[in-house]
Amino acid sequence: MARFWMLIAMVLAFAAPAHAQQQRDPFNGQFGVVELAAPPAEAARLAKLMGDSLNGLAAQRPGELDVYMISAGFWSDAVFERETTQAAEILGAHFGQAAQGRSIVLSAGGQGVRTYPAATPDNISAAIGQIGATIDPNEDLVVLFLTSHGSPDGSIAIREHNRLGASMRPTHLRDMLNAAGIRNRIVIVSACFSGAFIAPLMDDNTIILTAAQHDRSSFGCQPQRDWTFFGDALFSHNLRNGEPLLEAFDRAKVLIERWEREQRLTPASNPQRHVGTRAADMLRRAERAAR
Repeated sequence: MARFWMLIAMVLAFAAPAHAQQQRDPFNGQFGVVELAAPPAEAARLAKLMGDSLNGLAAQRPGELDVYMISAGFWSDAVFERETTQAAEILGAHFGQAAQGRSIVLSAGGQGVRTYPAATPDNISAAIGQIGATIDPNEDLVVLFLTSHGSPDGSIAIREHNRLGASMRPTHLRDMLNAAGIRNRIVIVSACFSGAFIAPLMDDNTIILTAAQHDRSSFGCQPQRDWTFFGDALFSHNLRNGEPLLEAFDRAKVLIERWEREQRLTPASNPQRHVGTRAADMLRRAERAAR
């Protein structure tokens, strides 16, 4: 029992303010997790879901621009699982045949029986690793959508209530992508303070779209909602209607500003973007091919 409460205390440390996280970080800045084991049958089922997702990725087509995708909801409130799955569906339709059979969805749950692999540090690392081993790094594009709560220190929270707690820093994601050889990438982050992901990841091969600037909250993450403000505006109101991704982001930013103004939410989230030249060219080619 003492061990259980010690683990819970460590999990709760990840939800503490940024200065407290720095003092209590048991991983010394590395990407790790504090986790209670799932019951054996559930652990086996979740392991099978992850194995099937990794093994089910369609092969890379030599000479073709393929689009591989990861959509991950890291917090076990239902809004994040809804956003994760709907975004994956809309992105898949947006990129058409190039993305067919080439997506992995991870979720912290929140809607009853788990139907997707768990969004844990091991699983996000494995998904990135499998995609990195499958793609041609020179001709393929990788799209990552991440949604959760964010922290003022720039990290994104990973939490299953009463079972698992962690946080992903922008540098963790950068280092995993680099280690997997994933150079051409689009990273979309729906979380408070998510503008912090731009500086560590920005280069000519990367597009980064975030729900907020580095020192601002984003809105609409109540558990009963179908989308956060950012996901709703970007995916449901624009990308679903056939807008190119970058134009969808620009239109979404205007729509979010209107919603925040109407609901008197201040300060405004001010979604941010970085668009690398090579990544933008690959995105345009992928979108033209999908029409």
